Amino acid sequence: MFHTIFYEPIYNLLVLVLTYAPLHDIGTAIVIVTLIVKVVLLPLNLSALRSQYIMKRLEGEMAALKEEHKASPQEASKKMMEVYKREKINPFASLFTVLIQIPIFFALYFVFSKGLFADPNSLYSFVSFPETLHTKAFGLFDVMDKNIVIAVLAGLSSYVLARRQTASMVAPKKEGKDESFQDQFMKSMRIQLLYVLPVIIGFSAAVLPSALGLYWFVSNVIGYAQDVYIKNKLAHLHTI
Repeated sequence: MFHTIFYEPIYNLLVLVLTYAPLHDIGTAIVIVTLIVKVVLLPLNLSALRSQYIMKRLEGEMAALKEEHKASPQEASKKMMEVYKREKINPFASLFTVLIQIPIFFALYFVFSKGLFADPNSLYSFVSFPETLHTKAFGLFDVMDKNIVIAVLAGLSSYVLARRQTASMVAPKKEGKDESFQDQFMKSMRIQLLYVLPVIIGFSAAVLPSALGLYWFVSNVIGYAQDVYIKNKLAHLHTI
């Protein structure tokens, strides 16, 4: 199932783009494929950002629910979930948009782990593998080899993007009050996304073919620009 749903589409998309990319440059092909992936995932990103803004707007109502049911955290959580259902939002949408990229990353890994080659069993009938293949991206580095510079860029850009995307998870400190389970969970999730995930991405990019690091770096750059643009477009939700 993974081979059919993820590997084959990514493999054929990369080969198809590589065929028409300027100078058949593998680096350019990876950038274009990354852009296409981000466009495909755009509806999920829109949903996640919409949820973030509505949750920000509901902070006062949520605080009132916590105070009203402070003796029963379970009841408070139940009431909060009812609010989420009423507003048609998913508080974990942002995490889902991160997780959905994992199988795409693995598909790219399998494409490049053994070297990009013509695979008749995976190649679609309307896609032709280029007669000559150059694996040096932008004339600077071979995407089949490890590259520490690309790895560092992948890790740093992941941190910068995560810092922006998790800014809304920061809850104001409450004097004399213990943090609720939800506050602790959101704080823990923010730490995982902000510090653990970028380290994992950077380390993985350092030991894997640099094509994967290039994908993550370009994905993060596009993601940051996309996040700025979409949040500006959705800013009105904060004041509704």
